[in-house]
Amino acid sequence: MHLINMKKFAKRLTPLVSVLILTYNRTDLLKNCLDSVLKSDYPNLEFIISDNASQDDIAWFVKKNYSRKKIKVYRKKKNGGLTGGFNFGYQYCKGKYVMLLCNDTTITKKSISEMVKILENDSKIGAIAPKVTQMKNTGYIHSAGSFLTSTGLLYHYGVYQKDSKKYQKSYYVFSTTGAGFLVRSETIIKSGLYSEDFFMAYDESDLCHRIWLSGYTIVYCPKAEIKHIWSATMDSGKPVLWFWNQRNVISSTIMNFSIPYLIPMLVMVNMAFIFWFFLRIYRGEFRHALTLPQAYFWHLFHFKQTLKERKKVQEKIRQVSDQEIFQKAMVNPDFGYYLIHFGRKYQESNLPDRVLY
Repeated sequence: MHLINMKKFAKRLTPLVSVLILTYNRTDLLKNCLDSVLKSDYPNLEFIISDNASQDDIAWFVKKNYSRKKIKVYRKKKNGGLTGGFNFGYQYCKGKYVMLLCNDTTITKKSISEMVKILENDSKIGAIAPKVTQMKNTGYIHSAGSFLTSTGLLYHYGVYQKDSKKYQKSYYVFSTTGAGFLVRSETIIKSGLYSEDFFMAYDESDLCHRIWLSGYTIVYCPKAEIKHIWSATMDSGKPVLWFWNQRNVISSTIMNFSIPYLIPMLVMVNMAFIFWFFLRIYRGEFRHALTLPQAYFWHLFHFKQTLKERKKVQEKIRQVSDQEIFQKAMVNPDFGYYLIHFGRKYQESNLPDRVLY
């Protein structure tokens, strides 16, 4: 009885965290994710599952396997991708903080507690990027946060690298992976959640850019670890994913950068995409190559819509200059980093002191 009262007391002292899990079929993945979250040592959680129009009966599965747990399942009538699925589930979240999780993840016992601790101690932080490791390749990192670069492309710190001491520090990051992260609900009110037009790919980086623009920062927490099955729900090599990525990077660049940086960033990003286009032609990967002209055609017919979104971001969300964001969230890697996709090994360098938290 005394133990029960202590748990209730601890719950009253800690802010509510909504754990929002996005799922589409794959009850095997959902079970692993739920089992890990239910073992969390954080005392004040609510559990919400956003069912992205699964053919599987997710509600029945949860009721059968977790009847004694207060887990709410809300089913979307139409698959809205990652962006629409999370936006749909977010409307049911009541927490001061929201843990956004994809179903192909598991989370360690202390992760939520460690992330909440940072947010509670610094009101300027809008979101926490956990350390995301590869579930099938133990000891290797999927994401230790991403930085903006002067090319307009992202520098994914730690990707493909073996976990080591350099990833045990806290530092500012431009964005986190969409596999899972903790966000302050108050931040979402100012920055908005996901842009549903993005559907998937680069959606989390676009959201993180708006979080920075709204005046908040994003910090990497090495003590919070999420394990992720890479490409469990969508093969990263599929041409459609390349289409979404290229299209969305261009959209996000147009919407979020101020005029002095807009043209240079657009030029650099498109130079990279055109290089990849010809490389894929050379390799005979024609379906992948054709995703770039498809992305350009989409922008040709939706340019007014993109400009409308840009106006909203620049007039209603932006509170800080690009230079202020660059100071904490931009890091330019050595050229060798860009050769990772050619199978070259890359030795990560230490981060500059200005980005350390």
